[in-house]
Amino acid sequence: MVVEFKKEFKLSKLLDPASNFEEKALPIELRIDPLTSDMASVATFRFPKLEKPDLSRIVAKSLEIGCPFCPEAVERITPKFTSDFYPGGRIRVGQAIAFPNASPYMPYSALTVIGSRHFVGLNEFNDDTLIDGFLASQIYFRRVRECDPEAKYWVINWNYLPHSSSSQIHPHLQLVAGYSPMTYHKNLLEASQSYCRQNRTNYWSDFIAEEKRLGERYIGEIGNTVWFSSFVPRSWLMDVMAVFQGKESLLTLSADDIRSFCSGLKRVFAYMDDQGYYSFNLSVYSGLIGEDYFWTQARIIQRASYPPLDICDCSSLRLLQDIMTVVKYPEEVCKELKPYFE
Repeated sequence: MVVEFKKEFKLSKLLDPASNFEEKALPIELRIDPLTSDMASVATFRFPKLEKPDLSRIVAKSLEIGCPFCPEAVERITPKFTSDFYPGGRIRVGQAIAFPNASPYMPYSALTVIGSRHFVGLNEFNDDTLIDGFLASQIYFRRVRECDPEAKYWVINWNYLPHSSSSQIHPHLQLVAGYSPMTYHKNLLEASQSYCRQNRTNYWSDFIAEEKRLGERYIGEIGNTVWFSSFVPRSWLMDVMAVFQGKESLLTLSADDIRSFCSGLKRVFAYMDDQGYYSFNLSVYSGLIGEDYFWTQARIIQRASYPPLDICDCSSLRLLQDIMTVVKYPEEVCKELKPYFE
């Protein structure tokens, strides 16, 4: 079955004061996600290129307050796993360290601190630091499965800098495992399963084939990861996704898969830095072991406040109506980002 990327085009009429109140028709584009039916309205106006805020002040303030993740504090301040869950209390891979979240919001909730540096700019992450962080996180989910197989819905989140709602500057991942998936994860899993039952094929295999055929949002491949700009973005300016081909679970990702993903992530970071983007949210959604209808995937969205009044990027449309507002076409993002993958 062909995956259909639906667009609806309408016009909104007004009398334009910029042209002596002559009638003008403004185009409206509404996009509908082919799997989840999520909706996005693509606006016609453009923002000027973003300028990074003075991050040095934010970093200095965070150090004044005190960072629990820096080397001199992490051993003393952060909690430990119980001995039956993980002997030694904390998971360590290279400079990455994982431990329980002191403010859990799911039955299993942990943090992975990525490296010892308090602040790492987008263009400063190295492969080994990122890889170690995701490998330590993978070990955590493996222990969850061994200790409690019913807590089988896993997500990795990364909020980078305060504009993404991060409470700490020091780079860290949030690991969540629960007995039921969170809402968006649930929608992805259920819609993927329904598609598989109806069409007897994997949606993500069909999705990749169709995106490659169209060539409008397909960015490139690194190892087993395939990268796209999202047809229905969940951010005003940039929404990029990576699909791990044939990998139904975080635990089925090989070291090479994680290395390929981190290599792609660094390329996205380089693009973001060049664009003046300085904050993001990242989620990695795991499928279920032994179920091939969903392939593990990641999604990264740019976050910021926007000039000239530093407005927030979450409005009533997003929070109360579940409609995303987009001011930069995904196809434009794809063209700009593609050279970073070549």
